[in-house]
Order: sequence, then C-alpha cells, then structure tokens
Amino acid sequence: MDYKIPDRIFVPVGDGVIISGVYKGFEDLFNLGIIEKMPVVVAVQSEGSSNLINNINSSDFQIIKSTTIADSISVDIPRNFYMAKDFILKYKGELLSVSDSAILEASKNLSKSTGMFAEPAAAAAYAGFLHYYSNNKIEKESKNVVLLTGSGLKDLKSVNEVIKMPKSIQPTINSLAELIKS
Repeated sequence: MDYKIPDRIFVPVGDGVIISGVYKGFEDLFNLGIIEKMPVVVAVQSEGSSNLINNINSSDFQIIKSTTIADSISVDIPRNFYMAKDFILKYKGELLSVSDSAILEASKNLSKSTGMFAEPAAAAAYAGFLHYYSNNKIEKESKNVVLLTGSGLKDLKSVNEVIKMPKSIQPTINSLAELIKS
C-alpha cells in the first residue's frame, strides 16, 4: 500500500490529550504496517503555558502557573502529561513554545489568508508552523499539516484585539443601506 503521511504535524498542546491521540493513531497505523514511518509531531505550546516543555526531561514535575491568551491550552497541570511525554520521547517529537503576540498574529494571518477563523489555542499550531517556516526548518518538498482544533467563535474575547468584529445591524434593507453609507 502506498499511503502518504505528512512529514510533520503541528499540534497545539495544553493537557496533552490531542497530541497523544495523534501519536496513538499514527502508531497504530505503523504497527499494522499501513504506514512505513511515523511523522514528526511538533508540540506547540504558548510561552505562558508550557508545562509539557518545561517538564519533559524532568523526573520531578514542577507546576508553573499558566498565563496565556490561548485559553484552551492554558493548563497548569496537564492531565495527559505522561502519555504525551512518552510518545514525544519515543518518536523523537519536537517541542516549541510561541508568544501570545505570535499566536494572535497567526490567528489574524490565518483568517485573512485562508478564511479559517481559529481560536488562539488552535492558532498556536499555525504560529509554530510560521516559526519553523521563517527559520527555514520546512523543507521545500515536505508535506506539513497544521492541526486547528477550535473555532475562533469559541474564544471571541481573546481575538477582539486583532480582528475587527463586524457591526451588528437589524435585518432590514434600510439598516444595511445606512451601514454601507457610513
């Protein structure tokens, strides 16, 4: 069989549940002989909530209070830490933290260039991809996947500062005409 898998997958990480599921799925495909290699999985966390990155090589878990605009990946104690850690170490995954400003810029860029409106937590994965791309870590012919895990409608408060929300009007022709004139 000639199944094509991505070379690299960028995954936003908070609790470690999604990245563990990604690894488990590809591991099952690998163990069944359906794919010949594992993709490189890049765990992307916010700099303000990077307890997986901070503790990956530690035997004594240190809790660091999370403060980030990316609410869905803001986690003090990742509930799936050990499974995520084991997969990352076993398959030589990569780890990256990105700033809140990079996350917001990625969310804005993603919305404008693709029409996909991702919440900041999901946009963290795209910020990770952009970081790799701008640092020439993406090979020209490589296949890369960015996992967007949540809609921007889930966390409007966080993206209001970078994305101008449309004005709400009454559902009438006159209201529309007034808006267009203004």
